[in-house]
Amino acid sequence: MSQDVKSYTNWKALPPLGGGVWVAMVTEVLDSEEIPNLVQTDLSSGGLGVVTGTETIGKGWRIKVPEEYYARAIEIHESILGGDHATEPAEETDDPAL
Repeated sequence: MSQDVKSYTNWKALPPLGGGVWVAMVTEVLDSEEIPNLVQTDLSSGGLGVVTGTETIGKGWRIKVPEEYYARAIEIHESILGGDHATEPAEETDDPAL
């Protein structure tokens, strides 16, 4: 962990994400705006949280940012996930029955 990351004392978690693809999308934008961030996953339920597409087998992922960057980070999170913290974006499908 870099000294810059260690210098922040208060970190806030963004709403949880269910897959590594969404984590990668959000962190890419945070990084491009030079917002420090840490990614954590809870593997306490056992297993190794395997990423398959946009889904994770196991627990959710959390991105944490320093408190002073939280407002901008939540805007980024909402712009990517559509502002709905209860669910992630729906998977696109070619099946007209769905």
